[in-house]
Amino acid sequence: MPRTPEFLIARSVGDAVAALREYGDDATVVAGSTAVTIMLQQGLIEPAAIVSIGRIPGLDAIERADGHLRLGALTTHREVELSPVVRQALPVLSHTFGVVANVRVRNAATVGGVVAEADYASDPPALLRALDAEVDVTGPNGERNVPISEFLVGFYETSLEHGEIVTGVRIPLLPHSAGSVYEKFTTRSSEDRPCVGVAAIARLEADGRTCAELRVAVGAAAEVPQRFEEVETGAVGHDIDEALAASIAEQYAERIDPLSDMRGSEWYRREMILVWVRRAILGAAAAGVPA
Repeated sequence: MPRTPEFLIARSVGDAVAALREYGDDATVVAGSTAVTIMLQQGLIEPAAIVSIGRIPGLDAIERADGHLRLGALTTHREVELSPVVRQALPVLSHTFGVVANVRVRNAATVGGVVAEADYASDPPALLRALDAEVDVTGPNGERNVPISEFLVGFYETSLEHGEIVTGVRIPLLPHSAGSVYEKFTTRSSEDRPCVGVAAIARLEADGRTCAELRVAVGAAAEVPQRFEEVETGAVGHDIDEALAASIAEQYAERIDPLSDMRGSEWYRREMILVWVRRAILGAAAAGVPA
């Protein structure tokens, strides 16, 4: 018979860290509970303790300072979607959080939750990877900042250490001239998780054609968002046109080992990577402003 977990309400980050140290791997942290509730109902997890951080003050702030945008761990997807600060500073971030599931989910799901869950079939991680975001973490040994590329390590697996919790996400702002897009492709319904999600950022030279910088991250196709900086660097100095976008898409399709699930087979995902990486690159270039 499944055990009934102890429900603990943390009043501070210190409380949460102490509870995690006490229960170790037998504890599960919840905020919006959109993912954990399903896992509990399906018997996928059976924790001894559930540590709720939803009432910790100060973790729901959206702040812009020092060339960064910081989203507190308890900030909901809906708050990111509607925030005037986010819309002005990083419109692509607002858009991406706004295409997650439906408004009911977005009103509950949190920034810290989507990062800490490390679900491959989520929208925000691909964009956060393209934006070079960092995850703010607090634990028994204090605070640390972890690049998203090092934080997400596998299926539902992060680099969080024993007793640590996510307290926020820090995102560098893009240059004004940079264009950015997130393209989400679904196979079952408009509210479904992505079969493939592509984030692209393009910065053009003064001529409006030549690539000064390119970033591309593909999500929902593998265990973690995929980004190949050597491919990005190879685009610099070349005109961003159909041929270049198709070439980069082909290189991403060759390098990524797609998974198969209910949303698409390995073969199908590879074909969609070819389509949506090309579209995202051209969309980002069209959205940019010449330097």
